Amino acid sequence: MTLQRFSDKNGDKMKQRITARGLLKLVGDVGAFVLPLDKMAPYRWLHGEIPIKGLDDYFPSVVKQVASRLERRGLVKKLETKDGLVIEITNGGKCEALKYKLEDMKLKRGKWDGLWRLVFFDILEKDKAKRDTLREFLKKMGMEQMQDSVYVSPYDISGEVKYLREVLEIPHDVKLGVLKEIENEEELKEIFDL
Repeated sequence: MTLQRFSDKNGDKMKQRITARGLLKLVGDVGAFVLPLDKMAPYRWLHGEIPIKGLDDYFPSVVKQVASRLERRGLVKKLETKDGLVIEITNGGKCEALKYKLEDMKLKRGKWDGLWRLVFFDILEKDKAKRDTLREFLKKMGMEQMQDSVYVSPYDISGEVKYLREVLEIPHDVKLGVLKEIENEEELKEIFDL
């Protein structure tokens, strides 16, 4: 996300312009927040008085404009209250924010603990697009394909796999196993440079 920094009217604090993607990711993480009527008051969670760290770095007027664009796309809801403007993510917005998180997934590396992680799946032909997306992200995480629907990694990718199957709405079609031994282990060690 590219940010533009600007000084406020006192010239001593830098502000940033938030993008639609940035705001959607933020709202996806916090659920809902209040853009206060008092411009000097901090943004805060919808339920509670705890300020949202980092959100004060953004121009309130830009947050409001971006929220309006997201509202037109059906990704957030805005509600005027006595405390300020409540910005809340919709189900469509949650899906879009999850897609952004998927795009941020990176190649998994680290110290090998001697265990193999196996991901295997049986996804119906009617869900071919979901199956192809799953394969794409398993490869992006550095997994090696052993068979059409079987991937292996020496690294702990369980959190990412659980996240993927929930986002793709295939929680029962994808399984994860942890193995101490696997056939062709020496070949896999070579592939993963272990």
